Order: sequence, then structure tokens, then C-alpha cells
Amino acid sequence: RDALAKELPRLRQQLELDFVVANAENATAGVGLNVDHARSILELGVDCITLGDHAFDQREMLTYIQQEPRIIRPINFAKTAPGNGLGIFKARNGARVFVGQVMGRLFMDSLDDPFVAMDKVLSESKMGEAFDCAIVDVHAEATSEKMAIGQYLDGRVSMVVGTHSHIP
Repeated sequence: RDALAKELPRLRQQLELDFVVANAENATAGVGLNVDHARSILELGVDCITLGDHAFDQREMLTYIQQEPRIIRPINFAKTAPGNGLGIFKARNGARVFVGQVMGRLFMDSLDDPFVAMDKVLSESKMGEAFDCAIVDVHAEATSEKMAIGQYLDGRVSMVVGTHSHIP
């Protein structure tokens, strides 16, 4: 959070960033994300926060995620999980940006299939129609699973980014 506060304003200006996504699943002392820290990250100029397997380690996020659409959790969580696994946001340049997140299954808790989950979402909304660009955060342990999902989504989304395993 300190690095974000220090560097994001400079990076926004220097790189002329229109949209910023941050994975903040462990921004609260390495154990999830609390409401105060979520608010401060958004106030710094982050447009969308993704979470992950620690999405609800801070219990207050169970209700806050329902009130704050700029915070998303994996699409393939249980259908009864609070919050959303995707959002369409307006970038500073006016573009409609889809941000979605799926969680891998290898060495993780049992979840719905991330490939099927993304297929369902992308069959309902298509790039160029419902949104102008699409960013997908693949929150997974195995780099190979992230790469497989990236290959699977090739040509259907603008960018696939891997989070969680401490390996970019």
C-alpha cells in the first residue's frame, strides 16, 4: 500500500494511464483486505480491485463487497458468494473496460471450472459490443494453469494477468 501511494500518481501521469487494476487480496497485513484499506486503495486512483482466495479473510469484506462494485472476487466462486466476479468500468479515456477474475483449481480450494466460467461470461457479453477491452486476472497457484487459461482466452480478451503465486 505504501508503494502504491508513493508511485501510482507518478505512474498515472508519466505513462498516461487510463485504467488501473490492483490485486489487493492480501493488502491488510498479508491477510485479506479490510474496508479501510480498500477505500484508501480506491482513493489513490485504482479503478478496480481484484481479490482471490483470501477475499473474505477479513469478515467485513463479506458485506462491503456488496456495496462497492469496484471490488471483484473470482467468477468461479460459489454462486452464493457475495459480490461479483466481473465488472464493466469506464476508463478515463471513455473506454468501457471489462475486468473479470477466475481462480485456478490446482492446489487451491475446490471451485467451479475457470474455463467454463469465462466461456459463460464471454458468451453473454462480447468485446466490441458490451465493452471495448477486457482484462482477466487469473488467480492461481500454478503458472502452467495461468498459461493454459491465457492461451484459452487468446483472441477473446485484451489481456490475461496472473496473480497469487508470487511469480509473474
